[in-house]
Amino acid sequence: MSKTAVKLIQKVTWVGSIANIALAFIKITIGKLTGSQALIADGVHSFSDLVTDTAILIGSRYWTAPADKEHPYGHGRFETLTNIFIGFILAIVGIGIGWDSLHSINSKSHSEPGMLAFSAAVVSIVVKEVLYRWTVIQAKKINSRALYANAWHHRSDALSSLPVAIAVIANYFFPTFHYLDQIAALIVTAMILKASFEILWPAILELTEANADSDIEKQIQAYAAEDKDIKEVHEIRSRRTGSIILLDFHLLVDPEMTVDRAHNITEKFTTHLLNELDEVADIIIHIEPYNCQERMLNPCCDDCGDKKEL
Repeated sequence: MSKTAVKLIQKVTWVGSIANIALAFIKITIGKLTGSQALIADGVHSFSDLVTDTAILIGSRYWTAPADKEHPYGHGRFETLTNIFIGFILAIVGIGIGWDSLHSINSKSHSEPGMLAFSAAVVSIVVKEVLYRWTVIQAKKINSRALYANAWHHRSDALSSLPVAIAVIANYFFPTFHYLDQIAALIVTAMILKASFEILWPAILELTEANADSDIEKQIQAYAAEDKDIKEVHEIRSRRTGSIILLDFHLLVDPEMTVDRAHNITEKFTTHLLNELDEVADIIIHIEPYNCQERMLNPCCDDCGDKKEL
């Protein structure tokens, strides 16, 4: 990853951190003043963003480092670990908010949040949605999964403020429904846990060496079909490490072809794939001779010159 990309990650994260500090302070303070359990929960959610922002600021120093002797495939898994950390923090915050909300439902004393709480929720929705859209744009520019995960953290914060605003308005018009604020806090919990799962699951799949992208095989086969020098490709395997994908597969060529010619075809095809497949950073290709034995489904082929009568 280039120095420009690293600087962009740092810039976007710092902007988000400043916004999170301001929003957390505003929501928790107003939540205390108005007695809004949901707004306090939403403020804690914003404060949790600071933890993930810190993880990205620290983690980006590692996963953006170039490959070295100890890490010949690069340091992309540090980004994966950062995503797992973000997902776990979100899950812990969500469970804590849900527990407090369930406890407060049984409380005999209930407050009625006013329009001040509503205003704080609306400000949070607007600011966090703007942050989400801006961060997604920047994440796509440099193909950063961690930055994209943090963008969804912003979006989850914006969505979690929506039921808070609705609950405050409903409480204003229907004060006897004093459980609405706690119910809104539980909805916030569900949204946070959903965001946590969507961040954690891809990272877990990556650590377990799951297939990186099911569409990549189709794309490679399509590109190979366009090259007359390539007879066939098979045994395609892909794995993700951070924001990049590593590929390896077998490429079959004419058995009478010279090693030098086969090598040039492979180099040309590798360059083509790297240009067309944005996330792919490295490709290992095993060259094989194309003959009747390689084609298990059709042992008799025109190219090998050894036709059999069926």
